[in-house]
Amino acid sequence: MFKSFKDKLKGWFTTSKESIEEDIEPTETEEKIEEEIPKEPIEEEHQEEPREEPKKETKEELISKETEEELSEEQLAEKADKLIEDTKNQESKPLLSKFSLGKLKSEPDLEKIKEKDIEKLDKKIEEAKQEPTETPVQFHAGKKQYIPDTEKITEQTEKLKQETDSAKKLHKEIKEVEENILKKPEQEIEEPILKEPPLEETTPEEPTPAETPEKKSFFSKITSSLSYKISEEEFTKIYDDLEMLLLENNVALEVVEDLKTKLAEKLIGKEIKKDQLEQTIKTQLKNSLNELIIEPDNPLELIRIASKPFTILFFGVNGTGKTTSISKIASFLKQAGHSTVLAAGDTFRAASIEQLTHHANSLNIPIIKHDYNSDPAAVGFDAIKYAKANNIDVVLIDTAGRMHTKANLIEEMKKIERVTKPNLKIFVAESIAGNDAVEQAKTFHEAIEIDGSILSKADIDEKGGTIISVSHATNKPIFYLGTGQNYEDIELFNKQKFIESLGL
Repeated sequence: MFKSFKDKLKGWFTTSKESIEEDIEPTETEEKIEEEIPKEPIEEEHQEEPREEPKKETKEELISKETEEELSEEQLAEKADKLIEDTKNQESKPLLSKFSLGKLKSEPDLEKIKEKDIEKLDKKIEEAKQEPTETPVQFHAGKKQYIPDTEKITEQTEKLKQETDSAKKLHKEIKEVEENILKKPEQEIEEPILKEPPLEETTPEEPTPAETPEKKSFFSKITSSLSYKISEEEFTKIYDDLEMLLLENNVALEVVEDLKTKLAEKLIGKEIKKDQLEQTIKTQLKNSLNELIIEPDNPLELIRIASKPFTILFFGVNGTGKTTSISKIASFLKQAGHSTVLAAGDTFRAASIEQLTHHANSLNIPIIKHDYNSDPAAVGFDAIKYAKANNIDVVLIDTAGRMHTKANLIEEMKKIERVTKPNLKIFVAESIAGNDAVEQAKTFHEAIEIDGSILSKADIDEKGGTIISVSHATNKPIFYLGTGQNYEDIELFNKQKFIESLGL
């Protein structure tokens, strides 16, 4: 059943997903997250290793190189002593600091301290370069001129090498002193009155190595679960295709419009993961159909708890299978252990009484009947009287088929309903009738307020839209579906089973 409807819905889910993915934009939440998370994950990986200051390291190497090549022993010792003295004096000076909004207190401004030290080193190197150096010479008697004194130069070179090692040691001590200064406890810095500085003077705190892996994994998680937000324009675009599909499968226009409203509330502006787009649309369509279709109560339960006899009145247009449906219900009730009597209330159609009598004999069930053209309300009344007298559980009343456009026949139906006072009023229609069945159901419901419906020929219905439309139009459940010509070919309507049969 309903194979055509199911196949078309399956195709629509796929095309809807592809249509949305062509031009859909990331959600605001995703954009905000991407703004907050660093967009250069490669640089974050480098942050895990201890960072070195290439600028500072280059200056120290330059000092060592210049010292080895140009500075004399006395100059080197003098400058090293002076640098150590300056560094030690720096401990007593107030540290350059900045105010941290995150910690609400001042802390050392490491960048400014380093810049100041580098400036001092640059100045000392320039001074060393400008000071002249003398090369040892001796007078050569043969050549009668001064020539370089190689012995003294060699001796001086050896001394310079030793002094260079000493200088390196001094530089190491200088570096240790500087590191101690930079690690000076924050409490030694005088905390100013908490006052928010201008935004341009604040520097965002750098992530610590411990925070980096967490941020990286969070970033990966967000990008891997990118979400979409369906706009109203995109929803309208995909629903236009669904609308045509529904109309082609006997779903009434008013049902299509109501379904559109419900589905729009569930999809427009909602965040949907990109890998769950098709499934989300399918799920929300299923939820919307669940709201439109009424779940029926089991008539057997109603019969069990009600006073006896329990009366059921059947009506509908000509040729929809009322008499056959009544015989199926009678067989179903008999198997469930309920006694039944039939009332041949169709006194208009030729052979209708004989047809119902045949079913009564086949099922071994009593039948109450009058002559043709007699009052159908009287037939129903006599059947109820018989059931009371014989302690029968259920009375099933057949009526003549009548077009919903015939006002006089609708009035006759109202009279039958007033006389018999049925516990259930069941409208019978064909599942393949489409919008005609919907209009019939509306008219009968306005006249006598039906309690539910039976849809015959559901076994040959490839569309299934009539079930949705009749239930929605009357706001009443579908009780049973006729699925063949045999007595057992009737089944209690199951809303979830029907929706699943559509591939949802």
